[in-house]
Amino acid sequence: MTAASLDTIARSAERVARIDRVLAETQGHPRVVPGGDPLNVLIETILSQSTSDTNRERAYASLRERFPTWQDALDAGPEAIEDAIRSGGLARQKSARIHDLLARLKRERGALDLSDLCASTDDEAFSYLRTFDGVGTKTIAIILMFVCGRDLCAVDTHVHRLCRRLGIVDPRTGAARAHEELQPLIPEGRAASLHINLIRFGRERCTARNPLCDGCPLHDVCRYDPVTGTIQRVENE
Repeated sequence: MTAASLDTIARSAERVARIDRVLAETQGHPRVVPGGDPLNVLIETILSQSTSDTNRERAYASLRERFPTWQDALDAGPEAIEDAIRSGGLARQKSARIHDLLARLKRERGALDLSDLCASTDDEAFSYLRTFDGVGTKTIAIILMFVCGRDLCAVDTHVHRLCRRLGIVDPRTGAARAHEELQPLIPEGRAASLHINLIRFGRERCTARNPLCDGCPLHDVCRYDPVTGTIQRVENE
């Protein structure tokens, strides 16, 4: 790695550290107490894809009410799962993914259980879970963060938008690549707090449409032009 590359990474890390400090000062220091069952959280996170938190919670509650155990859901089949999660949106797609996940776990592991996941390294967990349909980088990071207590910042739609607008990653960078670029820039032990604060900031202030730019505490690092709706690229920063 060249000296110029190292210098760029150092400046990016300083930018992220500043963003983290400002958000903590203005929004507080959220803490994550890890816990929960990995399989439950994985299925709940699949249900969260392309929908609101309210719809996800409603769909998951309906699913667990209909099927008290995951074996019940597996036995019932994808159509019954689809009917149970209809309120969450994309029910046919998500029900197929959930049923395929359960069927494969039963076939390969002999049990509907991922309780050993937290004993894996991050690389092992990502490599394994990515082999399941519909389970991507964000979903895996969320499980490792909130269940296993790993120092990761999952990149959802809000975090991705802010990473691009705030110059953490290039405006053309996709979410999976943004996850890879963001992690080494975050101060140690701050990833989960930054994740929660970025999501809150993205929902309440730096929204996808009509962000509240006036008086923004991060205006000095922001590259978003609210007039044109474009993000400035800075070469060789």
